[in-house]
Amino acid sequence: MAWLGLDDTDSLDGGCTTEMFVKLLARIGVEFEDPRLVRLWPFAENRTRGNAAVAAHLKISFNEATKLVEEHWNWLCERSEPGSTPGMVLMEEQPDEALYWNAVRMHVESSEMEIPIPHRLWSTGGTGVIGATAAIAWRGNHDHTWENTVYRCEENIGTPRRVDEISIAEMDERFPGTFLNRDPRKSKGLIAPRSPCPVLLGIRGETETDVRAAFEWLKDSGGMEEDAGNMVWRTNQACDDHIDSIITATVETTPVVRTNGHASATTSRGDIVAFSEGGDVNKLLQRLIPGDVISWVGLNHLGSYHLERLRLVQPELRSRQRPKCDCGKRMKSAGKGQSPRCTSCGLQSDVEWVGEKIEASEWVEPAPDRRRHLAAPLTRKIPGFE
Repeated sequence: MAWLGLDDTDSLDGGCTTEMFVKLLARIGVEFEDPRLVRLWPFAENRTRGNAAVAAHLKISFNEATKLVEEHWNWLCERSEPGSTPGMVLMEEQPDEALYWNAVRMHVESSEMEIPIPHRLWSTGGTGVIGATAAIAWRGNHDHTWENTVYRCEENIGTPRRVDEISIAEMDERFPGTFLNRDPRKSKGLIAPRSPCPVLLGIRGETETDVRAAFEWLKDSGGMEEDAGNMVWRTNQACDDHIDSIITATVETTPVVRTNGHASATTSRGDIVAFSEGGDVNKLLQRLIPGDVISWVGLNHLGSYHLERLRLVQPELRSRQRPKCDCGKRMKSAGKGQSPRCTSCGLQSDVEWVGEKIEASEWVEPAPDRRRHLAAPLTRKIPGFE
């Protein structure tokens, strides 16, 4: 048996590595199992739209696979998008899963993807071998989801997609095991990409049965254009694998809000930022004040944590000030460790500060169309990663 992985055959202007892999498997013409679509470090350099790599377990020997794959390398390079740097990896067995965890949680170089087992590499000199290797190394035993990716007929690529919004809404209701099908706030479907790529739609769900059944229903309902085939992938999407832990800290500075709506602040655990596209996360960050205790989930990039979820754990008093004396004057501090005192009549207060109390918040997250592929929706996984 052998494992084949592929990455970086597309570009921002078109193409799709998943579609390329489906066609490659068809050309090789061998049995395979466990096709997987694996998302990696969101801040990787030269990444394309979703930074996804693909792999599958081939049911032939490593030596047989080597010959077949070698015969198709030139075909693959010629069909890849201009500017892409395809990377293909063939292995006799899966490598240590640490190769995946490094590639999903940090920046890695091609030279760091050491493979201490029989393997072959095909590369045009870019970073494609990183994704191809990581996709093979991924196990997903701790958590995984599924995606049914449906492809467009050749003659339709580049034209507006026909996927009916009413049908998507009904599919969402009929198949609760699927998720992120639509944004109910905008009554807008999320399963069809907006780019000029060969993907017609992708249905994500908790089980293989969920995504297969939802697609068959949508197709039978007439809610989509004719398709050119599909592939059901096991994936790490919506699993939070890129996140290592929840961070709790105290806000130290008043948030700065820029003209474009982006907000940032300094906390006892570092700087945090929420872009305007973050919706409720951005709005909650803007409302914070020094002294608030917060928890967040996010990635540290270039010295700041980019927030993906946020919670106000212990709010500080708003409009905080010293209590008033019975005589009507505002008390003042009497020194470290002492209660506030009225400078006119000497009365002391047991209360150090008064102000507006607000409630702690639940976790908030960006709108469905503004989340990372890797991010687990709150409806799927409660932050904590137990």
